[in-house]
Formats: sequence, C-alpha cells, structure tokens
Amino acid sequence: MLRTFVSFDSSTINFDTLQQIYSTNNQLQQVEQNLCIFEFDAITFTHVLMLLGQNQDRFGYNLFLYINTVVPLFNGSSISINGFIIIGQGSSDFKKRLSEDLGVAISSLLMNQSFNIRWETISQIPQNRKLSKKTPDFLGFDINDERYIYESKGTTQPQNVEIAMTKALEQSKAYPEPARGKFAIVSYFPTGDKSMPPFTFIADPPISNIFLPEKDNSILLHYTCVLSFVGLDTTLRAYETLLAEKFRLDRQDYQERVLERFPRNLGLQRFLDPLIQTFEQERLTKETITWENRTYIGRYLEVPDGRTRLFMGVHLETIEQIIRLDTNIQEIQNTRVREGEEEISIFSDGTILKLQTPDADNKLFPTKWTK
Repeated sequence: MLRTFVSFDSSTINFDTLQQIYSTNNQLQQVEQNLCIFEFDAITFTHVLMLLGQNQDRFGYNLFLYINTVVPLFNGSSISINGFIIIGQGSSDFKKRLSEDLGVAISSLLMNQSFNIRWETISQIPQNRKLSKKTPDFLGFDINDERYIYESKGTTQPQNVEIAMTKALEQSKAYPEPARGKFAIVSYFPTGDKSMPPFTFIADPPISNIFLPEKDNSILLHYTCVLSFVGLDTTLRAYETLLAEKFRLDRQDYQERVLERFPRNLGLQRFLDPLIQTFEQERLTKETITWENRTYIGRYLEVPDGRTRLFMGVHLETIEQIIRLDTNIQEIQNTRVREGEEEISIFSDGTILKLQTPDADNKLFPTKWTK
C-alpha cells in the first residue's frame, strides 16, 4: 500500500461536501479532524494506464501521459518509506516534473474515490489564448453526470505549497463553466526521509473569485467571518446563499443587468426574505450585552480553566444592516479597555470580545463599564 496525508481545508469545503467525501472514499483513514491518511494500491494506476492506453485518441489522452510516468515508479521499490511516497532519486528538474505528474495522479484518484468520478470521463481541459492563465487541469463526470473541475499541482518544496494553492484556486474558480465542485488540489512530496511526510491539500472556496473586488463586496464577504465568530451558524448558511446569488448576478454584463433590473432584484428578494426570518429566529437563542449604549449579540464561551468567561459578539444594528446587503454601516472606533478583571476589545466592524476573570473568591466581577 502507498500512502500520503490529505488535509481538507474546512474553512472552504462545506460540511456536506466533507461528509460526502468521508462516506464515499473508504481509502481515507481519519487521523484527526480534517486530516486523513490516503492509502491506495499501485495496481489501481496500472489499471488506469491499461484502460486509457487502449484509447489514446480519446479526449482524456493527456491524463494517460501523466499516469504513464508514475506507474513504473509506483511499482518500483524506492518510491516510498513505510508506504509514504518520496522522490529520492534524480535531478532537481526531474523531481520537479515528477512531483507534478504525481500530483495529477493522486488528485485524480482522490476525485475518483471521493465523488465517484468515472475514469473514462476525466479529460484535460484544452487551453485557449483568452483563458490560458485561468484554465484548470481537468474535468470529469460522476455517475449522475454531474461535472467536477479540479486544478492539480505538485511540488517538492513545502514552502511553495501556499503559492501553488493560490494559483490553483485562481484557475479552478475563474473557469467560466458551471460545475458541482471546483477544487484546488496541491500535493507535496519529500525528497528524503528527513523531510516532512507527503501531504495533499484540498480546498474548495464557495464564494472566492466569483465577485468583483469592490469595497462593498469585501465588506459583505467579511461578515461571513463575523457570523461564524458570534455563532450565528444557521444565519451564516442563508447569508452565503444570498451572497452567491448576488455575485452571480453581478457578473452579468452591465447592459443585461440594466435591462433585467427588476427581475434581478426580485431574484435576490427570494433569498433575502428567508435570511431575515432565519436571523430573527436564531437571535432569540443568543446572548446580548450592552456597552456604551450599543447592544451586542453573540455567545459566551467557557475558557478551559473553568472560571473565565469570554463573550464574542457583534453590534446588533450592524448585522441587521449587513444581512440586507446594506454596507453603509455605522462607523465604530477600535477600542480596547481594561478595568479590574474585565477587558473589552472592539473592532470597527462592530465585533466585540469581552473577557471576565473571577476574583480570588471565584466570583465574577460585576460589569463596571460606565464609559
């Protein structure tokens, strides 16, 4: 068995997708949350090679070339240590090219095992002059004919993973074709047994790269983090649905948007009304505090010492505006205040962090904020 670690970016891959991967891919052994060991046999790629080798004129011919490179290595004796893949021989140029081929092979197997992507449908996306810098590597179809797109990169330099991931995201997300999923997959392979073990990193941002980088859009996106910060998880899911629809409409040609202004607004309203209702229901389950005549909604967290309390919240009026896509929010000054055993930090986005530490008698000090 050959092995590599796989890390799923939980901040970009939604919960349902992760559950689908875990339930479908029985070759993943979970080590801890969002971190797994991926095990596979060399015979799998030999099978793929023989399958595609019989159809070299098919649209997936280029995948055959990648698999053709790695199969002899997978069947060799020097490609792994304790099953974990390494690239221990050859020049630096050879290792660089081989890491790319290995990355394609493993990412294709992951897509096949995680989403039932059929090998016979995986094809390399042809480039054109207009999209040459934005074209991802491959697309394939699952057993229900749903399309999946993924960009695969490989490296032997761990410090290059973040750069490679950024490029992979740009290519996969910017490609103008609808798909059930658009993934960025970056694989790192060590060149010796003294390095960190092999890792494959998978990301799938639900919103990134589908909106114009305008100030209002940046503000709206920021509040996905704020809603998560304060624990409004149900509201967050409805809010993300609204934003996705807004950004989809924003990408339409300006003239088309002018001609269809009323339908566009009507379309957003279909998502806006449920979002407001969801927030009004969820806010009833949250804590509130008042400071400097402002009401903050959020949650208390118990710090592991069992005595300290932490409140994480956001200005109520700010959230009420944001979920209506109103970014003309009240400006709040960055503040940090400490008095006795209580400490408060406030950011301009309206978020608040309040720390209460008990006194020597293990009693929380009463709130003393009168400023």
